[in-house]
Amino acid sequence: MAEILVLGAGAAGISAAYHAAKAGKETVLLEKRDRYGGLCDHFHKAGFRFDHAVHFAFSKNEAYSALLEKTDLLAHRPQAYNYEQGRWLKHPVQNNLYPLPVEEKVEAIKSFIERPARRADSNYHSWLYEQFGTVIADRYPARYTLKYWTVPPESLSTDWIGNRLHRPSLEEVLFGAMTDATPLTYYLPEFYYPRRGGFKAIFEPLMEDLELRTGKEVVRIDPARRVVECRDGTFEDFEYLVSSLPLPEITKMIDNAPLRVLKAAGELWATAIALVSIGLKVPQAGDHLWFYIYDQEILPARAHAPYRKSPDNAPAGCSSLQFEIYFSRHKPLPLTSEALLEHVTGSAEKMGLFKVSDLAVTDCRILPYANVVFEKGMQAKRKLVRDYLEQKGILSVGRFGEWDYLWTDQCYLSGKKVENLPCML
Repeated sequence: MAEILVLGAGAAGISAAYHAAKAGKETVLLEKRDRYGGLCDHFHKAGFRFDHAVHFAFSKNEAYSALLEKTDLLAHRPQAYNYEQGRWLKHPVQNNLYPLPVEEKVEAIKSFIERPARRADSNYHSWLYEQFGTVIADRYPARYTLKYWTVPPESLSTDWIGNRLHRPSLEEVLFGAMTDATPLTYYLPEFYYPRRGGFKAIFEPLMEDLELRTGKEVVRIDPARRVVECRDGTFEDFEYLVSSLPLPEITKMIDNAPLRVLKAAGELWATAIALVSIGLKVPQAGDHLWFYIYDQEILPARAHAPYRKSPDNAPAGCSSLQFEIYFSRHKPLPLTSEALLEHVTGSAEKMGLFKVSDLAVTDCRILPYANVVFEKGMQAKRKLVRDYLEQKGILSVGRFGEWDYLWTDQCYLSGKKVENLPCML
């Protein structure tokens, strides 16, 4: 019997298992795939390495920073760009309007000056108006919301925003409309990425002494008897259970879960990603490390260049790009894999990123969980489900276990909460 059984070997699950084992507890980590990493994992194709979407390492937290020090990291300046109708604007666009025609800049600035006053009950759309004015808001973040969150901005609350969107002063907006020599206004001055081994390499030091069992997809949980059943017919006993599984999935596994909990969990939803990964037989693809795409007729919401994150991600003399197309039950994926590849490669060529004749490899795959959607009313449903799990003695951690918009460092800290279990105190 494991003293602590951890479900899911992503960032939070690995962290939970590591800290439990470090405290001397007999710990077992179960993963349904054949390898650990979750969204932090990668795959290979013809010598190219692609992460599961864009990842960079950053943190102001001492514990996660100490973990990063164990990995050989490359530093990157977080200078992203935005693509709109053939133009490239620095990110964030709200204070980098310089490439726009004069009359469009005047209209945007006038709207910024006349933006409405802040209201306590704002939804995300009205919040955007209050921060940027109607012109900038509707042209950029509101339009991007449909591509990234798959719903209109008025459907979202504002709980997730934090410091993710820069809120410029009038002076910043005016300056950025007159020159492209604007200062960096991203929330961190540097991001980091492993020199070798992909983003997943950050977690390798934590895995050295862990008991990881792969191919273990949990299908049933009996909290009373303290046992889980796996699809392969095996059973795992535990004293304490830690789960990083998505809330809508784990509730369906629990014996005799109340209908109100199942209903609330079923109404929680997240976006999924169609990842289109492209390897090129030329040394340079595009000019940017990562960028956002505002044109609605181009399906990807954003893209990044894995070879720029580390030369280890592509063969010598080659380059690579990865595009993210978000979809959900509210906005289904409109194309099949083959058609999606054709759409992305054709769009990228029109954007000037590469020529189709430069293609070396292509790949299209689906990641079923991407981002938790903060639809209005979500928090009450989430609380009901999380309270139920806590009553059943299950510690739920991670992006989909806490059902929150957590970055990797926050997922690591979420798993570290295992230290607060009664058996650890």
